[in-house]
Amino acid sequence: MIGWKWILGTVVGVSLAFGAGSAGAADAPMRNDGMQAGLAIDYYYGDFGHVDKVTEYAASNEATPGEPLPNLDFRGGAGKKVLNQKHKDWVGAIITGYIYFSAPGTYMFKVRSNDGVRVAIGGLNVHEDPKPHPDRTSDPVPVKASAAGWVPIEVVYFERKGGWSVELTWQNGGDFSAVPASHFAH
Repeated sequence: MIGWKWILGTVVGVSLAFGAGSAGAADAPMRNDGMQAGLAIDYYYGDFGHVDKVTEYAASNEATPGEPLPNLDFRGGAGKKVLNQKHKDWVGAIITGYIYFSAPGTYMFKVRSNDGVRVAIGGLNVHEDPKPHPDRTSDPVPVKASAAGWVPIEVVYFERKGGWSVELTWQNGGDFSAVPASHFAH
């Protein structure tokens, strides 16, 4: 784990932005700072009908840590295991780490989920679809990075039953595509 002094010295400010064009996405730099590739994930099991229920449950129950996720590009049909653990339904997850912005500018994101999800980047809640629902994708969400660098990201997610998905895409020049694994660390 990296120290707070390093984080405070290098974390980029972000804000919701409207109107400006999309920033490019160069490869993330090699990390020699103790961070590991991918996103950390803690699992919780139960009937979560809202993302707030996941965070409430997590505050007083022990997590089951999972293998790091390379990125956020996951879809599973009914009966498929949720993310990288053994359960097919009734799963909550808190996913944490950092996302890399290669240059200052406005980055356009979309979030696809089934069921509830909340995405925060740089401590700012950028998307929330908190209750059970079928697969759906958000409208584009503009996020402005004030400088290049690694920014904290947190995703709170739950899947009740049936099909499931959790995806974070961004627009890099043309169409929206999954944020590359090289742009996530924990």
